[in-house]
Amino acid sequence: MKTHRIITDKLAQARQRGSCVFAASIAEGKALRRRVHAGELVSPYRGVFVEADYWSSLNDAERTKHLARCLAARYPSWVFAGPTAVALYGFEHQWSIHRTGLYLASTGTSRPGANGIRHIFMPEIPLVRVQGVQVTSVDRTLVDCALILPFTGALPIFDSAFRRGVCAAGGLRALCAGLHRDTSAVNRLLEYVDPLSENGGESLARAVMIEEGFPVPQLQRVLETPGNPGEWYRVDFMWSFPGRYTVIAEYDGVVKYTDPAMTGRRSIQAVVNQQGERERKLYEWGVNRIVRLSYDDVMRRQPLIDKLCAAGLPRNA
Repeated sequence: MKTHRIITDKLAQARQRGSCVFAASIAEGKALRRRVHAGELVSPYRGVFVEADYWSSLNDAERTKHLARCLAARYPSWVFAGPTAVALYGFEHQWSIHRTGLYLASTGTSRPGANGIRHIFMPEIPLVRVQGVQVTSVDRTLVDCALILPFTGALPIFDSAFRRGVCAAGGLRALCAGLHRDTSAVNRLLEYVDPLSENGGESLARAVMIEEGFPVPQLQRVLETPGNPGEWYRVDFMWSFPGRYTVIAEYDGVVKYTDPAMTGRRSIQAVVNQQGERERKLYEWGVNRIVRLSYDDVMRRQPLIDKLCAAGLPRNA
């Protein structure tokens, strides 16, 4: 079989596996590099290749998983850690955490690695296999993310892992006790982790609220028509203050308007109209203020601050 046919088949098979390819021979390497020069392929890591159009369609988390699967096949002893393990576990997280490169567990001195590889030192590596790839245990992955990432980057991961019931605070604290280093970041995350958070966007919004000094909201509270428990709404965030003053905040991710699973295949206008009816009833049921937060509000912070302050939320600036 000609080299170009072998390469075409390998690329197709890798795509089905959610992986990239590496050259199995000098001839294949030369042929793959020619395709890179021609713009057909890209090489996101030394000796690793993938179709350019396909690669451009992937987000950072998907790219991380493709690289990890390919490199795991090439280097079977590697154990992925930190943010890279998060992607393989499928925990909710911000894709931007992968822009610093891949993370490997290492029993040697922690150091920046070549070709975008970062090493996390651990005397013993607690490993498991996820999707056929060796990764650090859930507890170790969470602790490392707490120590590597900012609070806003780590809280969605913690919320997601606790929501799935794959970890417990006691196990994380026990692991921290044996690390002989400052793990206050882990303790702070355990103070605020909440498995009721439905998705990474809501977790990120809550993390920003906490960092900006707002009271911690109640999550996923159910409000119902007085005297009619059959009619109810569940809200993303709620604060209740003395004098029965109640504020609700809703996180409006784009998915609420575009994902058929969430919209019931209704048009965007129909979804907006239903939201208007929902707000009208919530006000009738005693809610005082309703705040709608977008992803842009959360990322820019000041719009979130302005909206929550305007709604009467106290703030410890």
